[in-house]
Amino acid sequence: MKAEDEPWDSYESYLEKRIKEVLAKVEGVGQVDVLIVLKSSEQKVYQTDGKTLQSSTKEQDGSGGIRDITEQQQESSTVIVNGGSLDASGGPLLEKEIRPEISGIVISAQGGGAASVQTEITEAMVALFGLPAHKVKVLKRAE
Repeated sequence: MKAEDEPWDSYESYLEKRIKEVLAKVEGVGQVDVLIVLKSSEQKVYQTDGKTLQSSTKEQDGSGGIRDITEQQQESSTVIVNGGSLDASGGPLLEKEIRPEISGIVISAQGGGAASVQTEITEAMVALFGLPAHKVKVLKRAE
C-alpha cells in the first residue's frame, strides 16, 4: 500500500499535508511545515426516527374550578441499517459529519522572511478557510 493510500490519522493532519503540498509548489515559498489548531473534534450526526404524543384533558370540579392537564411524550431512536448481505454487520445511519472549525494556522516556510511571500500565504489561508488574517502566522523557516 502506498503512503497516499493510507487512512489519515486525523482531519488536521490531512489538512496540514494538503496545505504543505500546495504551498511547496508556489514560487518563493520553498520547504514548508504547517501546524493547524482545531477548536474541537469531528462530530457525527446519526439519523433518528421520532414521534411525539400529546394529550390534553379539561376537568371541572363541583365548585366550578377548571383544571387543564397537558401531557407530552417524545420518543427517539437511532436508525439502524443492515449492510445488505447476510454476513454484513449493520450500524447506525450517518446523516452528516461536522468537520471541526480551524482555530489558527502556523506556517514555517523557507521564503517566509519575504513580506510578499507572507502576504501570499496568509491570503491563501484566509481564502481557503475563511479565517481572519490575524489567525494565520507565517514564519521564516530556519535552515
